Amino acid sequence: MRLSQFLPGGRGWLLGSLVALAVGCQGADTQEEAVDQDTFSLEQALGPLRERSCEELKLARPSAEDGEYTLYIFGDPAMPWTAWCHDMAGTPAEYLPLREVGLAANYSQYTAGGASPGTSVRTAYQRLRINPFTLEVDTSDRTFASSTGELRHSGGASVTAMPYATAMSCDYGDTGRARIDLRGTPFKVAPEYFQVLGWGQHGAQVYGFADQLVTVTGGGYCGWNAPLLADPFAGGFLPLLYTVANQAWTPTVRVYPFGGAEAQVQTFHVGTYEHGQLHVGAQGIGALHVPRGWVVTLYAQDDFRGTATRYTSDTELTATAPERWARSLRVEAPVRVFAGAGQTGTAQSLRAGRYDLDTLTVGNDAIRSVQVPDGYRVTLHADSGFSGPRLHLTEDTDLSGLELNARTSSLVVESTTVRDSNSVDGFWRGSGGQNPDSTANRTFFVDHTGPAELVTFTLSSVVGSYLYLFDAQGHRLAEAAYASNSPDATLSALLTPGTYRLVAATQEAGQTGYFTLRADRARLRAPQRLTVKAVHTFSWVYDDDGTGANDSVTVWRPSTAGSPGFYPLGDLAQPNEGGPAPKTTFLVSGEGDVLARPVDYDLIWDDRGSGGTDDVRFWHPRPPDGYTCLGSVAKLDDDKPSLDLVRCVRSEYVVPARASWVWNDQGSGADDDITVWQADAREHLGLNLSVIVAQGHYGDPEGHRFWTLNKSMLANTELQGGVVDDLLVRRFAPRIWLHPEEQFWPTSTQTFVSNMSQTATRLTTPTGLGCDSCAPFAFLAGQSPSQADVPVYAQVIPRTQSDRPTNVTDVVYWVFYGYNRGKRACKHEANSSRPRSCDEWDSFANHVGDWEHLTVRFVDGRPAVLTTSQGVLLAPMSFGDKNVALVGGWRPELYAAKGSHGLYPELATYDYGWRGLWSEFRDVTGRGTAWDTWRDLRISPWQRRGGYSGGGFEGFNLTLAWGNERSGCDNDGADATGHCVLDPGPLGPAMRAFAQPASLDMR
Repeated sequence: MRLSQFLPGGRGWLLGSLVALAVGCQGADTQEEAVDQDTFSLEQALGPLRERSCEELKLARPSAEDGEYTLYIFGDPAMPWTAWCHDMAGTPAEYLPLREVGLAANYSQYTAGGASPGTSVRTAYQRLRINPFTLEVDTSDRTFASSTGELRHSGGASVTAMPYATAMSCDYGDTGRARIDLRGTPFKVAPEYFQVLGWGQHGAQVYGFADQLVTVTGGGYCGWNAPLLADPFAGGFLPLLYTVANQAWTPTVRVYPFGGAEAQVQTFHVGTYEHGQLHVGAQGIGALHVPRGWVVTLYAQDDFRGTATRYTSDTELTATAPERWARSLRVEAPVRVFAGAGQTGTAQSLRAGRYDLDTLTVGNDAIRSVQVPDGYRVTLHADSGFSGPRLHLTEDTDLSGLELNARTSSLVVESTTVRDSNSVDGFWRGSGGQNPDSTANRTFFVDHTGPAELVTFTLSSVVGSYLYLFDAQGHRLAEAAYASNSPDATLSALLTPGTYRLVAATQEAGQTGYFTLRADRARLRAPQRLTVKAVHTFSWVYDDDGTGANDSVTVWRPSTAGSPGFYPLGDLAQPNEGGPAPKTTFLVSGEGDVLARPVDYDLIWDDRGSGGTDDVRFWHPRPPDGYTCLGSVAKLDDDKPSLDLVRCVRSEYVVPARASWVWNDQGSGADDDITVWQADAREHLGLNLSVIVAQGHYGDPEGHRFWTLNKSMLANTELQGGVVDDLLVRRFAPRIWLHPEEQFWPTSTQTFVSNMSQTATRLTTPTGLGCDSCAPFAFLAGQSPSQADVPVYAQVIPRTQSDRPTNVTDVVYWVFYGYNRGKRACKHEANSSRPRSCDEWDSFANHVGDWEHLTVRFVDGRPAVLTTSQGVLLAPMSFGDKNVALVGGWRPELYAAKGSHGLYPELATYDYGWRGLWSEFRDVTGRGTAWDTWRDLRISPWQRRGGYSGGGFEGFNLTLAWGNERSGCDNDGADATGHCVLDPGPLGPAMRAFAQPASLDMR
């Protein structure tokens, strides 16, 4: 029977009013968090009309193939939606891609039973046929649908499929089911557009998530619930209403309690989850929703142990399935790139982030197919450095026949929680107020590629934020002021491909202070590109030999040899006479007029009257208007320095710096006074340059003269900010110099653990050591990096406070050695000797197993601080510190102390301090074997205990001590040093408090 038998007239009486509502208001019901429409204050200039249908798109692009495209309601650029254009070679047709598909989303079900024997018929939809002009869904179209089950309707005709949005049964109840889920699209369901019909009919519909989610029940004997005028077998039409572009929704894994309702469902993003985070009730798990390309693993025991069961699609668990009572859960969504077509050949799995030539292990120009999970986006670039022609992918794709087939040199992976976005910081020096053309305000650009997308920008400051957005033609698209209850100015705008300009301003003119500008789905950049390059070669300029000054100084100039187009920003100084040169500073190169020569130099000091061996003058460059000169220079004759010696920087590219004292000439007898200060980064915003600022007096530093480069304004990939991805982790991996006399080399955790025995509390050697300072097992000696690559374990730890995320991420580069050789000390003193002497020497603080680490702290995705593990407990150092060499671009160069392997920034002897008579507790570094840790770098995001797997990270799950128990403690040496001959093995990363997200400690 057909539905039309039970309804008066046709559907025209209702259709007219629904078309008028096609761009109606957003519903109020929000069972799950929906987008707050107040934030979408869009001021879009209505440009030329855009393609409304796939037919129009085909006319504009005759070679377009079947796939996803952006169409526009009424041709309005402010009303985009994503359509799947089908049969582009013939008669194009529009389909709405559904972002939520599977067991519990976008299906119709005729439930078997009663008068309709058989198995329940369920039809699941992936795309809906939609009229782009009326926004009606043809519920009968099953081009992109699949069905299961078969029954006899009232014992008669066979039923094997159901129209969309239709719930039916023939068992006197309302056991028929249907689910409409438009989350992730800009549409919602027309209100009250369902009708329950049939014999003894039952049914209802519940709207949720701002009318994008509708749960339908229906039945009777026989009865159904379907859209108005729709036939339960032949279908009909379901009108949709346009709400807002790109409604915020991302796919998640959903876990349903056994017998539970939708309101009890739990959602999970990629990650690991313990039993305490699973709230499924006494009946356990009933069903899993697994988005396409995602993987869910249920573990029978806590800490991701016991029987593991993997799920790659929606699954209903039986009443007796042991997985219902899983104790822990892992969610993965791997992006994979393949060297062969059809997802074959050499493969590489990728996390969210950027991958350039140095991180694409699958090879350059080698990718021929890509696996993209639901909710992820992969952008392929033809050239390195994320440049050249690009291709955006949101589903599994074979690249055969496409432009970038075997032509990819870099790519970006975006996940449901990690977008390719960043933040920038700045400083107003007397802002321009609500005048977007004022040079006293700060300007940034966004280059948007890919489909039209709603992007939110937030300007934060304490001096009254005001934010403007312009398109490439200079049209003002939106503006926003800070709210009375918030220091932030927030605006959202629909960005189509192109370049946009943002102006960070203030509500009142003349303000001075810091600000932060953030984008949630785009990358911000400076108007002109300013690039820095680390340099570690310096030439001597001057030292104070012969002056008689109370303190000593040597001035050094960074070398520009081998760096064409790069310039220094000033000289550097070391508080010594002819001692070691600095190890690092940065040269600059800029496009356009971002850099300028100084217009002149101002004399700060000459050494007349000092009696020094060399005659010197200190100068400070004078900048052109709108520029800032950062560092002073020294020169040994009376002539002014060349105007080409240094460069000044546009003032919007700098932030205030901190003054650190280096030297003054007190005691020299010079006619004039000088103090040499150093400009250091004051906060994480600034890049440490260590250039000198000379002042002609002994007083306090003149704060207005101390500036450094703003890291967020620099064009280097490593400083652009955003997520701390594998690319950053690899590019900051250190070079470690091992001592020429080193006997105990690094090793892998797998080798060590496999050769050790395990007790309840520790790992121990399989038999005794023979003596407390002996290391008789070959595996304890490790492997020299000169003979084979040795793994390094990079642990990426996003820091939290009160369980909330922060903008701080620490990367801990863990290195492991099988044995730590201790320090020599007197074990037994001679009792009768005068003067006192030692009867027996031994080494103390030996231990089996040795974990050392370098921690690099990133703030907003930019390097800020580094610290190392060593016995002297050196203070943390700002990234770019002049006394820490950077090699290969951004890699800290460190030295592992002989035997103890503590990590230090310099070739030196580091004394632990007095430890008693006859003790030699000091670390000695040397330049023996270079260990380039990036050659075998294993990377893992932080996991809960038990959640680490692969690459040797299994050892990070161990809650044991990594070595034998202490021994040799009853002697004079132990009393004097506080160490036994054999100290206990160290705790592993799992037991280190600083390696947990809630800690802000770095070691």
